[in-house]
Amino acid sequence: MVVDGVDIMTAAGILAWVDLGLTLVDRMLGPSVMLHTARFVLADPPRRRQSLYQEFTPRLQHGDPEIREVQTRLHAGLHEPHSVEHLAQSVAMHPRTFQRRFKEATGLTATEYIQAARIAKARESLELTNEPVAHISRSVGYLDVSNFRRLFQRATGVTPSEYRSRFGIAARGSRQEELSAGQPARMRSTPSR
Repeated sequence: MVVDGVDIMTAAGILAWVDLGLTLVDRMLGPSVMLHTARFVLADPPRRRQSLYQEFTPRLQHGDPEIREVQTRLHAGLHEPHSVEHLAQSVAMHPRTFQRRFKEATGLTATEYIQAARIAKARESLELTNEPVAHISRSVGYLDVSNFRRLFQRATGVTPSEYRSRFGIAARGSRQEELSAGQPARMRSTPSR
């Protein structure tokens, strides 16, 4: 989020100025003052990775109807096992031709694409449901939960449980309760009678 070129520092994103400011405080006054400042302004310390916030947006407007057909099939059946050979066969292509065309059309190899789509679907489930991580893992095609956790952490920088605690619906509810609990009694919303 902050690009530190020693003499020139820049930030990207709507609220990246907070990260930039905290990075400058860290550089000029040290990490202790930066952490105190972050707590004072109710901000997380500057993040070093953006992968937690990146979203997978499949490229569909590429003009290759066979590859688009495969993409549609993949998204409809993320929980199913997929091999490059089977995908190539489904559109009557040699596997090497299929891999080349898939990469040209989507910007990713078929394996990278499948993993990105599965992780995106898992993120959505972690955000919107309270289903166990093992169930989510299976629903997006990972029978080995430890493998899913490893791939999820590689893609996002956090474990599935950490992701849910930060972005899940239950996390939002508990943050709202914490905020309400900190308000004076007259400020709390009360049910109308």
